[in-house]
Amino acid sequence: MAGKDKAEKKLEDYNDVFADILNVLLFKKDLVKEDQLKDGPTESVYKAGSGELRGQFRDTLKNYMNAGFIISSFGMENQTEIDPGMTIRVMGYDYSSYRHQVDMGKSRYPVITVVLNFSDKKWDKPVRLKNMFEIPEGMEKFVQDYKITVFDIAFLPDKTINKFRSTFKHVAHFFKHRRNPGRYKPLDEKIEHLEAFLDLLGIFTGDGKYTEIKDELLEKQRQGKEVTMCSVVEKFTNDGIKQGIKQGIERGIEQEQKQIISNMYKEGCDAETISRLTKISIEMVRDAINGI
Repeated sequence: MAGKDKAEKKLEDYNDVFADILNVLLFKKDLVKEDQLKDGPTESVYKAGSGELRGQFRDTLKNYMNAGFIISSFGMENQTEIDPGMTIRVMGYDYSSYRHQVDMGKSRYPVITVVLNFSDKKWDKPVRLKNMFEIPEGMEKFVQDYKITVFDIAFLPDKTINKFRSTFKHVAHFFKHRRNPGRYKPLDEKIEHLEAFLDLLGIFTGDGKYTEIKDELLEKQRQGKEVTMCSVVEKFTNDGIKQGIKQGIERGIEQEQKQIISNMYKEGCDAETISRLTKISIEMVRDAINGI
């Protein structure tokens, strides 16, 4: 449950983002209304083979409401690695939702789950239960099937990405073009859910820099200034240049110190004398002398 599930609030938790993803990728029309979505339970309990109860968690679940009643549930699973057992996992999540409906004795409604693949590779593992194993001859028509819906975010066409209206447009654009960084041009459009957006990029890319620059960009936003992906890239670049200059200065000072140590040593000064006169640590002086 670490990182992407619990550590930070996910971008998909926002109803406008959640509805946007479903409408663009799944339904391809404005079918789901954000004001009719309500958070659903992401934890369920099942009995393991040993007989003990275990918990399982899905990333995001939202109930679609109409006149106060649930008419469907939507699950969304985020993957940074391609999981060969994903079909069974999703089947387990959906079963838990259906089991809950039965146990509660309430009206029944469909459960739809989509998988968002954020890796740099297209999904190449089974998306159907029947494709996960060899079925003996003559038995196939008796084996029930189960199919999952997977979207490769890094491979979405620009035409699809441009249909997003929410902050997810920035996410899809980023993951697609980071595969070809030389051609990446950040979107110069406002990032609505800035904190969640930076958290998502930080968690899914493993780059702690997004956390480091977050406070400054959030402060800029609080001051009423518009923050775009251009702002994020600019902050990355400027901080990188500053760090490079700092490291360059430090390396320059170190090289100068080593040269001084070398000159004094060649003139007959021992390590202790060099350290005492130059105020350079004895450890560094000895290392420099050993390297001569």
